[in-house]
Amino acid sequence: MSEHDPADLVASLAEAYLNSRCLHVIASLGVCDVMTDEPLPVTEIAGEVGADAAALGRVMRHLAALGVFEMLDGTFRHNEASRLLTTDHPSGLLPLTRLLGLPICWDSVKVLEESVRTGRPGTELIDPDGFFAYLDSHPAESTTYHEGMTAMTLRRIERIVPHYDFTRFGTVADIGGGRGHLLRAVLDQAPGATGILFDRPQALALVEGDDRIVLQPGDFFNDPLPTADCYLLSNVVHDWGDAEALTILRGLRGGSLPTSTLLLFEFVVPEDAEPFEASDIDVFMLALVKGRERTLKEYEQLLEAAGWTVIAALPTPSQTIIEARPL
Repeated sequence: MSEHDPADLVASLAEAYLNSRCLHVIASLGVCDVMTDEPLPVTEIAGEVGADAAALGRVMRHLAALGVFEMLDGTFRHNEASRLLTTDHPSGLLPLTRLLGLPICWDSVKVLEESVRTGRPGTELIDPDGFFAYLDSHPAESTTYHEGMTAMTLRRIERIVPHYDFTRFGTVADIGGGRGHLLRAVLDQAPGATGILFDRPQALALVEGDDRIVLQPGDFFNDPLPTADCYLLSNVVHDWGDAEALTILRGLRGGSLPTSTLLLFEFVVPEDAEPFEASDIDVFMLALVKGRERTLKEYEQLLEAAGWTVIAALPTPSQTIIEARPL
């Protein structure tokens, strides 16, 4: 595609969903775990993953044309791109790709036009109770979702945590912290601190506490939130509309100390018309949940309404750390 040809750009975007869907299928089948650096016939690959050889070969041939896999005389072998989709690759791209290919994600994006017309997430056309309720009732998809989110978190941690000094806190509470990877990274940097991992019981079911981390199951819309010197909210606020976000932030303020610090880890939309690196995530929020990415001013207004004041916005190589204190 010519970089400067608008017709090529539009045509490429119009068919791009086919490329991503082929990648989802390959990831779901586990094709890259079967492959090696030596050429393999597609019949052998298909036999290992339980697929039709002719159909799989056509999909793999298309991906090879795009730069995933190397195709040699009808056989396929790994290249740098396909190795990223193996289970043991540290990039975490396999679970992330599987997450993006989930039926709930794919089907919600499929009805994006309805979301644009109404402002409602497409997920509500599939489950009226929304995205997270759908995952609760579909355990296999929920597992894939959490594996993908864990991989995404691990990719971001090393690009965020070193850019803030956590050593001054005695107690750090990660609210909606999933499996605790972010909290453990923070505690590694602050060896004198202890942690509280707060999330729904089903999220904490696979997590083990220890002498530094207390597990506190609960619902941040309905249950009391812990008291801590520092609160972490990583990619939580962007999941929700303003009303729900205010409920979470007010709940934190209600349990906070006068000296508590609240840290939001979020992408921040530029105030001007500059390109926004997380515009794709913003559209996913539109399709899947009630949330959205926000400008710093919008975060400041939300936090002030909930009893917090922003004292700093610290950019990192991944996201912005928005630091707030009680009003």
